[in-house]
Amino acid sequence: MAGLLVLGQVTVDHVVPATPGPWRASVGGNALYAAAGARLWYEPARIGVVTRVGRGLPVDVAALLEGAGLPAEGLTAVESEHLVEWILYEPDGSRRSLPRDPALRDPSADAATLRARYLARLEALSPTAEDVPPAWLPARAVHLAPQVVGRHRASIERLARRTGFLSVDPSPHYARALDEPGLVRLLAGASAFLPSRAEVEHLVTDGDWAALVARLRATGFPEVALKLGAQGCLVSGPGDGLPAAIPAVPAAVVDLTGAGDAFGGAYTAARALGLDPREAGRRAVVAAAMVVECPGAAAALALSPAEARRRLEGFA
Repeated sequence: MAGLLVLGQVTVDHVVPATPGPWRASVGGNALYAAAGARLWYEPARIGVVTRVGRGLPVDVAALLEGAGLPAEGLTAVESEHLVEWILYEPDGSRRSLPRDPALRDPSADAATLRARYLARLEALSPTAEDVPPAWLPARAVHLAPQVVGRHRASIERLARRTGFLSVDPSPHYARALDEPGLVRLLAGASAFLPSRAEVEHLVTDGDWAALVARLRATGFPEVALKLGAQGCLVSGPGDGLPAAIPAVPAAVVDLTGAGDAFGGAYTAARALGLDPREAGRRAVVAAAMVVECPGAAAALALSPAEARRRLEGFA
């Protein structure tokens, strides 16, 4: 039995910085970054990464996981071509993701067709609950990294009863179209909702993020951890009053890619250890700070748990 399962994707990322300079290609994807955050606090051998490996992926994902002390039995090879994305950063830290595949950027196709093709590629590369090795269930905790809406709904339905804690990091592809009740209905069965600001900013008109967290809790989410980037996070769980504000940890930023995913993996790992939501939030912001100092997921998977503990001890 795995203690913690992470379901997500592996991609090749071409990160384009906001300041002039060359971009670089590196292996990425929310599954690897979430695992990188989790392994800072949780025994790596008990973290099961469940993902799909697309055709032509130019990296040995199994070797990458095993080198980080993680089992590799959760990989499923699929015929769909792997996804290569440009990640374009702006000076304010915001970003856009654009697929490099010409079929997904075809100027002769309309926007709706291109979006449908892109989501179909994401779905083909997104794991299902059936991809989880039977020996890994039941699990102490499950984290669902961002995926297409159908995958999230089905995974919750199939896995919520086989774990004590299930967290969901929503995809902006569906979250931005839903209000609070819509999100709660869609993700019913989740133990914790872990959005970034970008997924829920349409629900805030006055900048009151704490009020949004309170509304999400009141509408039906048992636990909410809202990621606010350089402002840290807001956390609220069962029995809490006002959301707890947890500041970000200082970091020498190299690449912001994967910070939110590492936060989700670390948060869920801490909850799997029995820590409360506030302590989980503290460990999650430490993980996010360490990951943004890394040039890609491979470096993030090599981060030191001892260094994470040292930073946590220095965190007020």
